[in-house]
Amino acid sequence: MKITSVKLPTACISMAIILLLGCQKEMSSDLNNPVLTSNATKENSTKKDREILFINNRDGNDEIYSMNIDGSNPVRLTYNTVPDGRATWSANEQHIAFSSGTTGDRDIFVMNANGNGLRNITNTPGKDEEWPEWARQGNNVIFSSNRDGNHEIYLYNADDESVTRLTNRSQDDKWPSFSPDGSKIVFQSDMGSTNGRTDIFIMNADGSDVKRLTTSAAFDQMPAWSPDGTKIAFMSARDGNPEIYVMNSDGTSQTRLTNFSGIDARPSWSRKGDQIVFTSTRNFGTTATANFEIFIMNGDGSNAVRLTNNSFYDDYPYIK
Repeated sequence: MKITSVKLPTACISMAIILLLGCQKEMSSDLNNPVLTSNATKENSTKKDREILFINNRDGNDEIYSMNIDGSNPVRLTYNTVPDGRATWSANEQHIAFSSGTTGDRDIFVMNANGNGLRNITNTPGKDEEWPEWARQGNNVIFSSNRDGNHEIYLYNADDESVTRLTNRSQDDKWPSFSPDGSKIVFQSDMGSTNGRTDIFIMNADGSDVKRLTTSAAFDQMPAWSPDGTKIAFMSARDGNPEIYVMNSDGTSQTRLTNFSGIDARPSWSRKGDQIVFTSTRNFGTTATANFEIFIMNGDGSNAVRLTNNSFYDDYPYIK
């Protein structure tokens, strides 16, 4: 069945963006305050086929879950008194980095793949640190933090537990993602914007040689690399509502992959194959009750399949 686009009134588009940005809540806490715990079971630690991480609030709080690539066998990994945000796999798939806490006090945590072994790796009370992602090789984690005023991109080296600031601007740099070979970082920023609109930028892994990849009049956000490093998926509202797009890693050939009247956002490209998971409303609403579900599709946008189906929102998918 052919999916057609529905152009939305400007007010609805603005509300969609507000809703989308409002859901970008990477949360945190201090290990000295034992609010983060785990009830993971032995079965969880031995199950090998769960490939997708996501958050769900079905139990009254944003918690991290994992599920199989077909949406089956969802398992809760965190049991916390504060909301947990976007979680990502380590290179060896044995660990998970995520942010947790309340707005104005978010930190980056790591834990084992079964939810045990929790550790706070940033521990900056009163600051927001969010959107962590592991390098495809090694033990480096990049994340965004406002510890020095506005949001900048930082790198945490797990080998020596050092933190290095990679960007230094007056604008907010967020949602960083390593290229598969670790040589580049793509991110979203309102650099050069006069109205807060974000575009996609790329830089060397040490923060040098920043280049702008998109110049849309709408929001371009949430970049994710293809497994071969030649393409970048991202979200854009340039055609009327938030959709998933793809472009070459140099910014050329920007192409729309989804075409629906709801919100399609937060793409994550599989490290192992040409598949993209993303979150979508697909029944777009203009209030905070709009329901996000997790979908998966091929890298060219074909064969979109719904993985979750419940009355609670499922968000921030990340696939191995």
